[in-house]
Amino acid sequence: MDSGPRPSAPRLACRAFPPERFLVPRVHLLDPAEGVDYVGDLLVEDGRIAAIGKRIAVDTEVPILDEYTGCWVFPGFVDPHAHLRTPGLEYKEDIASGARAAAAGGYVTVVAMANTDPVVDSGTVASWVLGKAAQDAVVRVGQVGAVSKGLKGEELSEMRELADSGVVAFADDGKPVSDADLLLHALRYARGTGRPILLHLENKSLSLDGVMHEGKWSARLGLRGIPGICESGPLARDLELVRYAVAEEDRLAAARATAGAPASADRGGTPMVHFQHLSSADSARLVAGAKRDGLPVTAEVTPFHLYFTDERLRAFDQNLKINPPIRSEADREALIAALADGTIDCIGTDHAPHAPQEKEVPIEEALNGSVGLETAFAAVHTALVATGKVPLARVVEAMTTGPCRVLGLEAPRLAEGAPADFCIVDLDERWTVTPATLRGKSRNCAFLGETLTGRVRSTVVDGARRFERAGGEA
Repeated sequence: MDSGPRPSAPRLACRAFPPERFLVPRVHLLDPAEGVDYVGDLLVEDGRIAAIGKRIAVDTEVPILDEYTGCWVFPGFVDPHAHLRTPGLEYKEDIASGARAAAAGGYVTVVAMANTDPVVDSGTVASWVLGKAAQDAVVRVGQVGAVSKGLKGEELSEMRELADSGVVAFADDGKPVSDADLLLHALRYARGTGRPILLHLENKSLSLDGVMHEGKWSARLGLRGIPGICESGPLARDLELVRYAVAEEDRLAAARATAGAPASADRGGTPMVHFQHLSSADSARLVAGAKRDGLPVTAEVTPFHLYFTDERLRAFDQNLKINPPIRSEADREALIAALADGTIDCIGTDHAPHAPQEKEVPIEEALNGSVGLETAFAAVHTALVATGKVPLARVVEAMTTGPCRVLGLEAPRLAEGAPADFCIVDLDERWTVTPATLRGKSRNCAFLGETLTGRVRSTVVDGARRFERAGGEA
């Protein structure tokens, strides 16, 4: 275990824009973390929220954005899980196009996974990606470093070097960390960096050649199914490894105290392990039990698993083929309940762009994944908030402070003096998702053809408008 000083804080990078000065009048301001929930005004100056309140007086030179009157303003969304495909896979997406899509979805920060070509398994590659983001991205980009070299699951990556380069976390996402010994060593090394490990849960022997959730619909459609235990089984194993690592650290701390040695840095509030894209009721149950036991774990869910069920695969839509698969209605309801009660900490898009030739093939051959940055809030608002299943404040929390707590980042806030990082949303606008509505490079969207309610009108980062859409605009 690395006993040296912790690396510097994670690095987030984006293009610099000249800060603007403007007033957003008579909007519904909502920030659960700050206790803000009222109709008022918001003044932006010098990259920060200069004033926020019921009524703000400004001089005649300040632009007043009356076109947003009646909309809602939330802290900017933060995505803990996206695939921006840089380096090496830019034919699917790149830093610039992925950041544009993020801004269109209300995101001020998006965290990119390491399963690129080359894999982000060294400080050199991570620094290069963040340098590209500083040149090309209209929203902040954070980078995840790989747990294992080349995502091969055989040897640890240069985790300390990656942390020193500014990565936000470690993950082999796209592949599970199947080797228990490797994962245990990764847990030991990651603790000294202050970064969590993000885990993709999958038993590859169970998911082999699988197309969709194993259940009545896979049987009816004649498609190979992937059972829920494919996810919950590895999750149970990983929880035992976390339990062992925590007990080991406690034993070491007790031994140091007995010997009169200075205490080492504690677990610092940064989760040791974060479980990505939960899809099953059993997984939610296991995470709830681990949290009751006090284990340092967190979890996320995607809009796909909150909105769809496996029945939708009856049309053989390749865009609905994702990993883990969309599961049963019982699983969906369990995930919604877990999000509502806080068992699931945050919402991650798992934005996964693919080129047409990778999706427009028989469903058995199509690659897994769907783009999701631009539809995330609208989908969750439509399926959960508009139906009364989850309060709006909880959804906003799960898309703002939730992912920041997981990753140890400063959360966007609606507060005087805070950086002006927020989005403006028309909760009443109904819109149909079409290829023309998407700003990213790829069009493999699970929500194509869906009519959603609630749409981002503008996204502000560092006091500059990075995205704007007129009401009703495609």
